[in-house]
Amino acid sequence: MSDLQDPNGKPVVNDQKATGNADLPPYRQPEAPSTNHKMPPWLLPVLAIMLVVGVLLGRYWGTNESASDEQVATSSEAASSTPDIDSVEQAVLSVETVMPSQDSIGNNLSSEGTISPKDTANVSAKVNGVAIEQVLVEEGQQVKAGQVLAVFDTDAAEQQILQAEAEVAEAEATLANASADAARVLPLIDIDAISRQEADRYRTSELQARAALQASKARLSNQKLNLNNSQVIAPVSGIISQKMAEVGMVSSGEPLFTIIKNGVLEWQADIDPKLIGEVTVGTPVRVSLPNNQSVMGKVSRIAPTADNNRQITIYASLNKDPAARSGMYQTGEFLLGSASAQTIPNAAIVSNDGYDYVMLVTDIKTQEGKTLGRIQQQRVTLGERLGDKVAVTEPLPADSQLVKQGGSFLNDGDLVRVVDDNASQQNQATTDAAQAPL
Repeated sequence: MSDLQDPNGKPVVNDQKATGNADLPPYRQPEAPSTNHKMPPWLLPVLAIMLVVGVLLGRYWGTNESASDEQVATSSEAASSTPDIDSVEQAVLSVETVMPSQDSIGNNLSSEGTISPKDTANVSAKVNGVAIEQVLVEEGQQVKAGQVLAVFDTDAAEQQILQAEAEVAEAEATLANASADAARVLPLIDIDAISRQEADRYRTSELQARAALQASKARLSNQKLNLNNSQVIAPVSGIISQKMAEVGMVSSGEPLFTIIKNGVLEWQADIDPKLIGEVTVGTPVRVSLPNNQSVMGKVSRIAPTADNNRQITIYASLNKDPAARSGMYQTGEFLLGSASAQTIPNAAIVSNDGYDYVMLVTDIKTQEGKTLGRIQQQRVTLGERLGDKVAVTEPLPADSQLVKQGGSFLNDGDLVRVVDDNASQQNQATTDAAQAPL
């Protein structure tokens, strides 16, 4: 390619490299080559030292910042856990607490009834028209079967026996005479010395004499029996409950004594038919007696029908007790068994507006050596009382802490200090000792 020459007389090289693409637009022109500058030799060690120093300073500042954060957090927790003295609430009272307990409560059915003899024996005289000569027993006396209770006048009976014996002797003599006559005469009939009619008359005389003797002996036995019956004998063992016999009284067939067989009394009580299903034969009973005494027994029988008042009569045999008397009208209980029930002390009950409450101690915490808690008033429904305790029909939690006494001085939400019984007794003893005169 030939060289060109511009009008100014300078040679023009026809080469793309030489011209630098002068014909291209400015935005198409290639970038100018960069000029290489050399780094001073002392700069590299300085940069390395500065890098190491920066890393060490960064670690130091990070550690101090973490420690500062932890210290701030610890200070905040300590500040939150330590209450301000001005904001601490003072306890209203120091109280003792008690937990509910499980006790056995009797399931009893109360009723009223009359004490009466279970079985009785009426003793009457076996003779009539004879006066009583002796009465040997009194009411309430224990007697045995065969014991003599009274004696009638025996003089008349003895005379009648003598007369009957005489009649027997006479009848025996008559019979002997009639038998002898018949023995002599009857053989004569074989030789036709007497008639058959006459022989029958001798035989009849002997038979009549024999019958008269038997009748006399019967009268004698009857008189002896009357003499024996002049003594009134107890037919059964038991207790004399009534004595109608008096000395000089003439017997007329009326009872002279009433004996309670074996001394067994029974309690006759009337109960509602709706409750009859709970009472069975053998159910134990306890019947009250005067002077705060009682006697035990058990149901022996139940009436099959209701009385005029639509009540069912229950008969319970009672154990022997000298304080029990026939005719007493006493209160008793049918012991239907026992059941476990939750009980609380009577002193823990607070009555207000016709309702019963207990004071529960909740949120129990220990602070500065003191046990504190919040009062929560809880309404309860009470059941049967058992000494100094009372049953709760709707049980409380077993671990409930109840204010033992003095709950009427507290309100719902009060702060109280909880003390145990032993500590309270020790504090009381210390106070009493301090107040005692020297």
